[in-house]
Amino acid sequence: MATYSLANERLRALEDIEREIGAILQNAGTVILELSKEKTNERLLDRQAAAFTASVQHVEAELSAQIRYLTQVGVSGGFCERTPALGQSLRLG
Repeated sequence: MATYSLANERLRALEDIEREIGAILQNAGTVILELSKEKTNERLLDRQAAAFTASVQHVEAELSAQIRYLTQVGVSGGFCERTPALGQSLRLG
């Protein structure tokens, strides 16, 4: 039962990352639209650029955490015992 809740938690985290990537794309679209105007709203651009940067950093951190988890599970979960060369390279890297 605990395995299912952990798996569901991981899936929810990935769904959150997916939503954040959508927000990143919306921020980028807003900036591009604003830059296409003859007179741009500098405050809007600054806010959108800050939101874009913060979102990208958050997504990067969350994806890195997911990759670390999957690497640990792969190394300790029997997968690497069946593929020794991969297990060795993951443990060394």
